[in-house]
Amino acid sequence: MKQFKTLIFISLVALLVSSPLFASGAVEKGKDFSSIDLATATGSEMEAAWSRSLESYNTQRSTLRSAMDEAIRNNDVSDYLELRGVYGSLKVPEITEEENEIILERILNSQDEDEKAALSSFLYASSRYYHPVLTFQYEVKGERMTRTYRKTVSLAPGSEVEVPSLEGEGLFQGWSLDGTTVSYKSGEKMSMPYTDTTLYPIFTSGISFSDPVTGLESYTEGNVATLPENEAGEGLVFLGWYDEYGRKAEGDSVTVENGKSAEYTAYWKGLEIGDGSIRYYEEGKIPSGTQVLLSFPLVNIGNVPLNSISVKIEGEGVTVLSSSSLKVTLVGSSSTISPTFLIYVDGEKGEEKVITVTATDKDGNLWQKDLKFILQ
Repeated sequence: MKQFKTLIFISLVALLVSSPLFASGAVEKGKDFSSIDLATATGSEMEAAWSRSLESYNTQRSTLRSAMDEAIRNNDVSDYLELRGVYGSLKVPEITEEENEIILERILNSQDEDEKAALSSFLYASSRYYHPVLTFQYEVKGERMTRTYRKTVSLAPGSEVEVPSLEGEGLFQGWSLDGTTVSYKSGEKMSMPYTDTTLYPIFTSGISFSDPVTGLESYTEGNVATLPENEAGEGLVFLGWYDEYGRKAEGDSVTVENGKSAEYTAYWKGLEIGDGSIRYYEEGKIPSGTQVLLSFPLVNIGNVPLNSISVKIEGEGVTVLSSSSLKVTLVGSSSTISPTFLIYVDGEKGEEKVITVTATDKDGNLWQKDLKFILQ
């Protein structure tokens, strides 16, 4: 059995000696990774040497595995245990942290972009110490909340990365390496850097105004903006400009801090009283001496709720048989309700009757419309 073990080890030695790693007169490309000069070797030479190191390791594992199987078949426990010890002592080729730093230093100091690309490509694929991370980071503490944004990218150096956009406290300009000047704009393509890199957003000051009722939209870049003038249309009551925190703008202008923005929205109370109609009768006509149902639409034409609106009707020769006043609520913009009143109208046929509708809110705002009918 000793002869068998001797033959196994002789075979292993012969295999290793006959490999390109130990070939007589071998040039640099014939060496394994531990034998090359990392300060001068090219990326392709490193890759080739690394491949030979892995191949040598796998060959040794395979040869020892076969020898162990043979020992098992021969029921030779002693040989098997000795071979298993050798098998367990094999070390997987690994780029050390020191070797990683040597190559990284070359990458960062090289002026040749092709060389940098080749070295970084090899190191990224082969070293567990080299996986650069690109971070887009933003955090700002507001009055009511803290806004944070963090996006990390880990790709091979030189890979294409799309620069993200960002919503924040100001007008977003782009991402910065130094925190003061824009290095990359959103939507652009940038190359994955060679080392860990963090980018920070750059914002400029700006103030925007939006009026969903009149359609006005404006933006002022800078720290100060004059409040836009709004002309109230029929049935509208202007309440003012309010920021995103519900604070009303006072005076003729508003300001923001450097690098921040503000958004103001116009708030309106608005009510439209539609034309009246008499149920079961021709439009614009009303019978004399008969109890009829009068209804008319009320429409919220503003962008705030109308709560507890008091509605009443009155007119000469008009008797309101139901309650002459009622309260309605119109919650959302464009919401509609049609109150109905039971009335009795007295007069001559062909006479015009005017029924006045009056709506008021708790703040004293008043909306009014005359409904005109011809007696029949």
